[in-house]
Amino acid sequence: MTTMASFDHRSKRQRANADPIARYLGALQAEALGIFWRVESATVREALDDLNKRRRKKLAYTTVLTLVSRLWQRGFLQREPEGRGFRYRAAQTREELLAELSDELIDRLLDDFGDVAVARLGDRLDAARVKKLRGTRGKKS
Repeated sequence: MTTMASFDHRSKRQRANADPIARYLGALQAEALGIFWRVESATVREALDDLNKRRRKKLAYTTVLTLVSRLWQRGFLQREPEGRGFRYRAAQTREELLAELSDELIDRLLDDFGDVAVARLGDRLDAARVKKLRGTRGKKS
């Protein structure tokens, strides 16, 4: 079997991450977004404090401000004015985001490769995986 060059432009570290959100956003943005799933809402300062409690290498306020701003610009966070800054909250649950990202990936796969993608996917699903998928379909995590 010949191997083609990878078309996945993410870093090796990002592709190897066990968390699908981190594979999509990158580990640091996923870690920051995780704060807003754990708490109802937070300011940048509160997010910074939460992140730095969990990390060996401390982050600067401006780094977290940039992370939060990018997550907001991409629609992952909502915000409302509070004092001189903003209070942020997750725009959707982790499960909703995973479902949305999965739908986008499937749509792209089908748009780009059509029936070939469906046939190849069928070839790659073994009986154990199909059984597992049928057992988890529709369950909320």
